[in-house]
Amino acid sequence: MGVKTAPRQTSPLRRRAAKAVAQRRERRRAQPRRFAGVWRYLAVIGPGIIVANAGNDAGGVFTYSNTGAKYGNHLLWAFLPILVALIITQEMVARLGTITGKGLMDLIRERFGVRWTLFAAVVVLIANGGTTLAEFAGVAGGLGLLGVPLPVAVIGAAVLIGAVVMRGNRRIVERIFLALGLTFVSYIIAAITVGPHWGEIARSAIVPDLSHPASVTSGSYLVDVIALIGTSITPYMQLFLQSSIVDKGTGEKDLRLVRSDVISGSIFAVIVAMFIVITTSATLFAPSSAYPHGLAGVGVASAQQAASALAPLAGVHAQQLFAVGLVGASLLAAAVLPLSTAFVICEAFGAERSVQRGFAEAPLFFTLFIGILAIGAGVMLIPGVPIAGVAIGTQTLDGILLPIMLVFIIMLANDKRLLGRRSNGIAYNVIAIGLTTVLTLLTAVLVLTTIFPGLVGG
Repeated sequence: MGVKTAPRQTSPLRRRAAKAVAQRRERRRAQPRRFAGVWRYLAVIGPGIIVANAGNDAGGVFTYSNTGAKYGNHLLWAFLPILVALIITQEMVARLGTITGKGLMDLIRERFGVRWTLFAAVVVLIANGGTTLAEFAGVAGGLGLLGVPLPVAVIGAAVLIGAVVMRGNRRIVERIFLALGLTFVSYIIAAITVGPHWGEIARSAIVPDLSHPASVTSGSYLVDVIALIGTSITPYMQLFLQSSIVDKGTGEKDLRLVRSDVISGSIFAVIVAMFIVITTSATLFAPSSAYPHGLAGVGVASAQQAASALAPLAGVHAQQLFAVGLVGASLLAAAVLPLSTAFVICEAFGAERSVQRGFAEAPLFFTLFIGILAIGAGVMLIPGVPIAGVAIGTQTLDGILLPIMLVFIIMLANDKRLLGRRSNGIAYNVIAIGLTTVLTLLTAVLVLTTIFPGLVGG
């Protein structure tokens, strides 16, 4: 029988080392739980930010540039109600996609029938096709300011977009779209570069100012306000958002994170739009050596003109920053518009649609995408194409479709058979219906003044 020995004593140094190892292990086990919400948000983030940024497309950059040059900071107050309207509309769309797992056109077909679905699909096809042409004009104009010839800019952009979508999977496409959104930061830098009056900006962003001669004496003031709102909330944004959420496979458990994506994307997009107005207001609105009378009450003819005008006033770097933002905005929208159209048409006919699929699995989806992309780029290369006329026509079609889409969205968001306890509440409906009524009335005025230009005096 052996002799028992006393247990070996552990030195204080070894005990402290063992305790430190145990604490590190516990921290490593706790870290995934601590950051679980962050990782889930990063997995869900994308559609809300992408679609909000895509709304700041070439037409949007022109509208915001024109607003700053024509009215200075006196229309900055409009961006707060625009932000509320954008968040409310896109939250309903995101909620529909997350809970039902179906695209907006799918739900319209099931709930309201084939006729309304076909009407919406045809209008979206025509309007998005024309707007895609305007986006390639923005790409050509922005790259032209950076010294790239038009054919190289247009063909190169079309090939790049086609290759990314056709060859990449959904995650790669989404990351590239998000990366394009970073180019919008150039507008913020450009605004800081020109040295605006921040006190005046803060006041104008909160308090509506209708007393300035450049606004109230201009008969087109209301039309410009409507254009400002209309360029921020478009039908294709809502269609693409819901289809992207469905394509991503986001479920009801992630609804809170999807809402965060929509809200953060909307806030960033509206901030960018405000900084575009601030930049052109600080440089083009007031009289200067380059513009002795300023552009108050006149505005600019295009986003490219606004960028070119910055060079003698704020330096060539401000012009380049503005041009980079225009290229990024146009590239993003030139990719989103054909994708949105392909989603809509395929949903209307019940065809397979997903960026994740190959051409053999979703031939109609990819044929539509490539076709619209090729037509938009190809028409841009034809000399003498009336791009301004196309832009006005597509804006009118969007104006006709937007109120209809908003009514569909609200009716679907109130359908308890679809959403159950997630359907709209009374307070939410008061806000949503009020916003829709105002947007419908304003859009009706915009459409009428587009068709009958003499209805509102200049």
